[in-house]
Amino acid sequence: MNTLWIKYDFKKEAAKMKAKFPDPANAIHILAKDTRVITPDGDVAAVLVCNVIPAFLYLRAYELLKPVNGLVSNRASAMGTSSLPRSVNKYGIVSPQRGVNTNVLDVSPATQGILGWDRPGHQTTLTLKHPEMLDGNRALIELVGNSYARILPEVYAKQLAAVEKVPWKLWRTPFTTVYVAKNLRTAYHRDGNSKGAMTAITPLGNFSGGALVLLRWRIAIPYKPGDLLLFDAEELHGNLPFEGERISAAFYCSRLIADFGK
Repeated sequence: MNTLWIKYDFKKEAAKMKAKFPDPANAIHILAKDTRVITPDGDVAAVLVCNVIPAFLYLRAYELLKPVNGLVSNRASAMGTSSLPRSVNKYGIVSPQRGVNTNVLDVSPATQGILGWDRPGHQTTLTLKHPEMLDGNRALIELVGNSYARILPEVYAKQLAAVEKVPWKLWRTPFTTVYVAKNLRTAYHRDGNSKGAMTAITPLGNFSGGALVLLRWRIAIPYKPGDLLLFDAEELHGNLPFEGERISAAFYCSRLIADFGK
């Protein structure tokens, strides 16, 4: 595995780009093979491992997750917009709920869904309605967990220790939740997952483009089905444009659940 040693930290510059869409010019480095990214402080920012997921697993995952159709109504930054009132009724009264404005949702092809546990004691509605989406992907989720353990054993151990204290986890993995994004090109955003943990993500479908950009480190990662990326989702990240149908499956530990187990 290659190691990319990052020399510069663009944290201040990156903060100004929140909710803006990535541009190829935002990246200095492009990861196209197995690579571990080390920050100027010596921390691991990301690890890309190519062709680690067998085709039968990612093809099955794509078929199982294709029906995901939830509105991306709670992800204003990722949708590239300010958090606005969602609607105004016929009397001109603004909705008390805030999120992605309905005008944006009406023209976006993006949909989303959450599988597993999103908070202590609460299994998501999508999981209850479509248990096959989670159960049918058990082999994939466990493979991702085992890959995490092999690639970053110390970080994995800390994350596993956090979820082992609670009953809301996905089998014997360090994950509590799977976020599924369909045809969602994200602007720069943070995910707010468990601090000090990694998010594992893999793309599914038939598409071109869509490289993930880690803005602070000026890295573009043009990963494809079969590849696995471990990265700190607390840092701003977003996707370049893509063509075709693209699903991202992100495996993570809910901060609410991790904090509950402390």
